[in-house]
Amino acid sequence: MKMMKTTVRLAAGVWLFTVLTGCAPTPPDQEKTLIFHETFNGGHSAGNDGLIQGDHAWWVEGGERVWVEDGRLHVKADPENAGDPGGVATVWSKIPFAGNVRIEMDAHVVSSSIGANNINVFFFYSDPEGKPLFDTRETRADGAYRHYHNLNGYIVTFLRDRLEETGLTPEGHPHARLRLRRCPGFDLVDETYDEMGVKPGVTYRLAIERREGVITFEVDGKPFLEWDDPDPLREGLLGLRTFRTHLWWDDIRVYQLK
Repeated sequence: MKMMKTTVRLAAGVWLFTVLTGCAPTPPDQEKTLIFHETFNGGHSAGNDGLIQGDHAWWVEGGERVWVEDGRLHVKADPENAGDPGGVATVWSKIPFAGNVRIEMDAHVVSSSIGANNINVFFFYSDPEGKPLFDTRETRADGAYRHYHNLNGYIVTFLRDRLEETGLTPEGHPHARLRLRRCPGFDLVDETYDEMGVKPGVTYRLAIERREGVITFEVDGKPFLEWDDPDPLREGLLGLRTFRTHLWWDDIRVYQLK
């Protein structure tokens, strides 16, 4: 009987919504359309041109080594000596995205000699002068962070608070530090810390949404960052970034949102 009442209540709610709006509610699976899916099952490093061929084409700036293994994109940017080159890396998709989108991906830290456990995502990145980023990649060949601060784009950073600026969690490990920045200007627009930390050996499911001006970031389905950009970026590239970390990426999906 309770089940019947619940069913009737739900049906009445749908009917009322239809009457008031003149249309039926959109099922969740019709609110977004998958427009990009990368599983890294399609190939390997293409050699000296810096290209990675997965299901789609990518290119690399910086890093010690970037390769595809067991259907995952491995990025190693953690040299033995801190002053050696290769301590930062950015891997770019060549496909631009525009409008309202949801970006999802798996990220997994393998190791970090300094405990950085650094996971960064660049999105909606472009050159303010309209030059294709692929054509100017040689100017960023070492992957230094400063090269990206004068471009258009958003940066999400998810990393271990290795300096323990907020102390330790009750479990005795550093917090996770989460930040959202907008470029040009490298402006910090939202930041938070969380007790979950960022641990090696754990696969995190990350999700970024851009709905008009509202940018949000989730980890494992939990929202952490949100900012309403008064002058939102409308189109650009996706980049996978790290610092002093070996990690892998997989199952990258981009949905167009209605």
